[in-house]
Amino acid sequence: MATMPYHSFRRPNIFVALVLAIACVFSSAVLGMSSAYADNRLIILVRHAEKSDYPIGDPALSSAGELRAISLISALKRTPLSQLIATQYQRTQQTLAPIAMARHLTVTVLPAKKPIEAHIQQIVEQVHAVKGNTLIVGHSNTIPLIIKALNGPELNAMAEDDYSQLFLLSIQDGQKASLITTHYGQE
Repeated sequence: MATMPYHSFRRPNIFVALVLAIACVFSSAVLGMSSAYADNRLIILVRHAEKSDYPIGDPALSSAGELRAISLISALKRTPLSQLIATQYQRTQQTLAPIAMARHLTVTVLPAKKPIEAHIQQIVEQVHAVKGNTLIVGHSNTIPLIIKALNGPELNAMAEDDYSQLFLLSIQDGQKASLITTHYGQE
Protein backbone atom coordinates (compact mmCIF):
# COMPACT_ATOMS: atom_id res chain seq x y z
CA MET A 1 0.00 0.00 0.00
CA ALA A 2 1.37 3.41 -0.90
CA THR A 3 2.22 5.86 1.86
CA MET A 4 -0.22 8.75 1.87
CA PRO A 5 0.71 12.24 3.06
CA TYR A 6 -0.71 13.08 6.47
CA HIS A 7 -3.04 15.76 5.13
CA SER A 8 -4.90 13.24 2.95
CA PHE A 9 -6.42 11.52 5.98
CA ARG A 10 -9.61 13.00 7.35
CA ARG A 11 -9.82 13.59 11.09
CA PRO A 12 -12.14 11.17 12.88
CA ASN A 13 -15.76 12.20 12.60
CA ILE A 14 -16.68 13.71 15.98
CA PHE A 15 -20.35 12.85 15.45
CA VAL A 16 -19.53 9.17 14.91
CA ALA A 17 -17.40 9.14 18.05
CA LEU A 18 -20.22 10.76 20.05
CA VAL A 19 -22.85 8.33 18.75
CA LEU A 20 -20.61 5.34 19.49
CA ALA A 21 -19.85 6.64 22.99
CA ILE A 22 -23.57 7.07 23.72
CA ALA A 23 -24.29 3.57 22.35
CA CYS A 24 -21.53 2.06 24.52
CA VAL A 25 -22.75 3.87 27.63
CA PHE A 26 -26.31 2.77 26.89
CA SER A 27 -25.19 -0.83 26.38
CA SER A 28 -23.14 -0.80 29.57
CA ALA A 29 -25.97 0.71 31.61
CA VAL A 30 -28.51 -1.81 30.35
CA LEU A 31 -26.11 -4.73 30.81
CA GLY A 32 -25.66 -3.81 34.45
CA MET A 33 -29.39 -3.67 35.24
CA SER A 34 -30.06 -7.41 35.55
CA SER A 35 -29.22 -10.77 34.09
CA ALA A 36 -32.42 -10.57 32.01
CA TYR A 37 -30.60 -8.01 29.88
CA ALA A 38 -27.42 -10.06 29.53
CA ASP A 39 -27.82 -10.44 25.75
CA ASN A 40 -28.00 -6.72 24.95
CA ARG A 41 -25.27 -5.77 22.49
CA LEU A 42 -24.31 -3.63 19.60
CA ILE A 43 -24.17 -4.89 16.01
CA ILE A 44 -22.27 -2.54 13.71
CA LEU A 45 -22.92 -2.96 9.99
CA VAL A 46 -21.20 -1.37 7.02
CA ARG A 47 -21.14 -2.06 3.35
CA HIS A 48 -17.74 -3.04 1.97
CA ALA A 49 -15.58 -0.06 1.09
CA GLU A 50 -15.12 1.26 -2.46
CA LYS A 51 -14.04 -1.44 -4.89
CA SER A 52 -11.89 -1.41 -7.99
CA ASP A 53 -13.00 -2.92 -11.29
CA TYR A 54 -10.66 -5.93 -11.09
CA PRO A 55 -10.51 -8.80 -10.84
CA ILE A 56 -13.89 -9.18 -12.47
CA GLY A 57 -16.26 -11.17 -10.26
CA ASP A 58 -14.32 -10.52 -7.05
CA PRO A 59 -12.83 -7.03 -7.17
CA ALA A 60 -10.36 -5.81 -4.55
CA LEU A 61 -10.69 -2.48 -2.76
CA SER A 62 -9.70 0.66 -4.61
CA SER A 63 -7.27 3.12 -2.99
CA ALA A 64 -10.29 5.10 -1.72
CA GLY A 65 -11.69 1.86 -0.30
CA GLU A 66 -8.40 1.12 1.48
CA LEU A 67 -8.55 4.54 3.14
CA ARG A 68 -12.16 3.97 4.19
CA ALA A 69 -11.25 0.56 5.64
CA ILE A 70 -8.52 2.20 7.72
CA SER A 71 -11.00 4.83 8.93
CA LEU A 72 -13.05 2.08 10.62
CA ILE A 73 -10.29 1.87 13.23
CA SER A 74 -10.82 5.45 14.40
CA ALA A 75 -14.59 5.40 13.90
CA LEU A 76 -14.90 2.41 16.26
CA LYS A 77 -11.98 3.29 18.52
CA ARG A 78 -14.03 3.18 21.75
CA THR A 79 -16.30 0.29 20.81
CA PRO A 80 -15.34 -3.14 22.13
CA LEU A 81 -15.70 -5.87 19.50
CA SER A 82 -16.00 -9.62 19.98
CA GLN A 83 -16.31 -10.73 16.37
CA LEU A 84 -15.90 -9.61 12.78
CA ILE A 85 -18.01 -11.10 9.98
CA ALA A 86 -17.40 -10.90 6.21
CA THR A 87 -18.40 -12.81 3.09
CA GLN A 88 -16.08 -14.81 0.84
CA TYR A 89 -15.52 -11.79 -1.38
CA GLN A 90 -12.19 -10.09 -0.91
CA ARG A 91 -13.73 -6.59 -0.77
CA THR A 92 -15.54 -7.45 2.48
CA GLN A 93 -12.50 -9.13 4.01
CA GLN A 94 -10.21 -6.28 2.95
CA THR A 95 -12.60 -3.78 4.55
CA LEU A 96 -12.15 -5.63 7.85
CA ALA A 97 -8.41 -6.32 7.52
CA PRO A 98 -7.11 -3.08 9.14
CA ILE A 99 -9.39 -3.27 12.19
CA ALA A 100 -8.83 -7.03 12.51
CA MET A 101 -5.09 -6.44 12.63
CA ALA A 102 -5.40 -3.50 15.04
CA ARG A 103 -7.68 -5.47 17.40
CA HIS A 104 -6.01 -8.87 16.97
CA LEU A 105 -9.33 -10.41 15.91
CA THR A 106 -9.95 -13.05 13.27
CA VAL A 107 -12.54 -12.56 10.56
CA THR A 108 -15.37 -15.09 10.38
CA VAL A 109 -16.13 -15.70 6.71
CA LEU A 110 -19.73 -16.67 5.96
CA PRO A 111 -20.11 -17.37 2.25
CA ALA A 112 -22.83 -15.42 0.49
CA LYS A 113 -24.96 -18.09 -1.10
CA LYS A 114 -28.34 -18.50 -2.68
CA PRO A 115 -31.02 -18.30 -1.64
CA ILE A 116 -30.03 -15.05 0.03
CA GLU A 117 -32.36 -15.84 2.96
CA ALA A 118 -30.08 -18.75 3.90
CA HIS A 119 -27.06 -16.42 3.95
CA ILE A 120 -28.91 -13.89 6.12
CA GLN A 121 -30.00 -16.65 8.52
CA GLN A 122 -26.41 -17.89 8.80
CA ILE A 123 -25.27 -14.37 9.76
CA VAL A 124 -28.03 -14.04 12.38
CA GLU A 125 -27.03 -17.40 13.89
CA GLN A 126 -23.37 -16.33 14.02
CA VAL A 127 -24.27 -13.03 15.70
CA HIS A 128 -26.18 -14.91 18.40
CA ALA A 129 -23.45 -17.55 18.78
CA VAL A 130 -20.93 -15.05 20.21
CA LYS A 131 -21.44 -12.75 23.19
CA GLY A 132 -20.43 -9.12 22.77
CA ASN A 133 -20.46 -6.62 19.94
CA THR A 134 -20.16 -7.63 16.29
CA LEU A 135 -18.93 -5.76 13.22
CA ILE A 136 -20.42 -7.05 9.96
CA VAL A 137 -19.24 -6.02 6.50
CA GLY A 138 -21.81 -6.91 3.88
CA HIS A 139 -23.11 -5.76 0.53
CA SER A 140 -25.66 -3.17 -0.60
CA ASN A 141 -28.32 -5.88 -0.98
CA THR A 142 -27.60 -7.70 2.30
CA ILE A 143 -27.15 -4.94 4.91
CA PRO A 144 -30.87 -3.95 5.00
CA LEU A 145 -31.89 -7.63 5.12
CA ILE A 146 -29.49 -8.39 8.00
CA ILE A 147 -30.82 -5.43 10.00
CA LYS A 148 -34.41 -6.59 9.48
CA ALA A 149 -33.53 -10.21 10.36
CA LEU A 150 -31.97 -8.99 13.63
CA ASN A 151 -35.34 -7.45 14.55
CA GLY A 152 -34.41 -3.98 13.32
CA PRO A 153 -36.46 -1.64 11.15
CA GLU A 154 -37.04 -2.17 7.46
CA LEU A 155 -34.71 0.02 5.38
CA ASN A 156 -34.77 1.21 1.81
CA ALA A 157 -32.27 -0.34 -0.56
CA MET A 158 -28.77 1.13 -0.41
CA ALA A 159 -27.54 3.14 -3.38
CA GLU A 160 -24.88 1.39 -5.43
CA ASP A 161 -22.42 4.25 -4.80
CA ASP A 162 -23.07 4.51 -1.04
CA TYR A 163 -20.08 3.29 0.95
CA SER A 164 -20.09 5.62 3.96
CA GLN A 165 -23.11 4.50 5.98
CA LEU A 166 -22.45 3.00 9.40
CA PHE A 167 -25.39 1.30 11.11
CA LEU A 168 -25.47 0.83 14.90
CA LEU A 169 -28.07 -1.77 15.83
CA SER A 170 -28.68 -2.29 19.54
CA ILE A 171 -30.27 -5.70 20.00
CA GLN A 172 -31.84 -7.39 22.96
CA ASP A 173 -33.43 -10.80 22.61
CA GLY A 174 -37.20 -10.67 22.31
CA GLN A 175 -37.42 -6.92 21.75
CA LYS A 176 -37.39 -4.60 18.77
CA ALA A 177 -33.86 -3.46 18.01
CA SER A 178 -32.99 0.23 17.96
CA LEU A 179 -31.02 1.62 15.03
CA ILE A 180 -28.78 4.65 14.66
CA THR A 181 -27.42 5.48 11.22
CA THR A 182 -24.36 7.64 10.74
CA HIS A 183 -21.39 7.90 8.35
CA TYR A 184 -17.68 7.18 8.53
CA GLY A 185 -14.69 7.95 6.35
CA GLN A 186 -14.71 10.50 3.56
CA GLU A 187 -17.97 11.10 1.73
